[in-house]
Amino acid sequence: MLICLATALIKASYSQDVKAQPLNGVTFGFGAGYSYTFDETYDYSLTTDGNYNLTAQGLSKGGFVISTVIMVKLAKLTYQPGDATKSNLRKSSDRSKSAEFFDRFSINLALNLIDVKPDVSFNKNIDGGLGFGFFFNDNLQLAAFYDVSRIRQLRDYVMNSYMNRPIPNGAGKIYNALDPANNDLFYYKTISGISLKLVYSIGNKKQSL
Repeated sequence: MLICLATALIKASYSQDVKAQPLNGVTFGFGAGYSYTFDETYDYSLTTDGNYNLTAQGLSKGGFVISTVIMVKLAKLTYQPGDATKSNLRKSSDRSKSAEFFDRFSINLALNLIDVKPDVSFNKNIDGGLGFGFFFNDNLQLAAFYDVSRIRQLRDYVMNSYMNRPIPNGAGKIYNALDPANNDLFYYKTISGISLKLVYSIGNKKQSL
């Protein structure tokens, strides 16, 4: 009798484990990958020889980026524990077969936290992007983004007029330091780019009642 009871409990536990679990339509996670900007950006300095001539060094267009990501699934999907097929995703309307190719897509909104490049950009702001992702399983997806950010850069007239020369500061004086908060010299330049990231979602399964 005890053996029968234990067998029944094991079967009940197994059937509960393999029951399809609905996935949340909107989930949160983290992504990491490579980013590339289309626009030229620069880091500025003044020479230290006492002449304070303006110099500019181009910043890298590519770099490694880590982002927070909000994901909106385009189809209602479920997760089947213990499934040995290539994917554990199922359409909620038909849980007997694997999700179709287009069911695996999501719309993603990213907010970049860390942008690792060989050089440091000049007073860079928080940036992010909008894109599409493709779920390989219930947690992991590959996503492509169109990114937009704002960065403090010297105004064009300053670059064109005073490159390799001192910048006048009125009354016969010149600047001996560059302050990015100075709106007479700097402005916010909007730059765009693309990024490709692996994104891992957190808490994507709905809580069972």
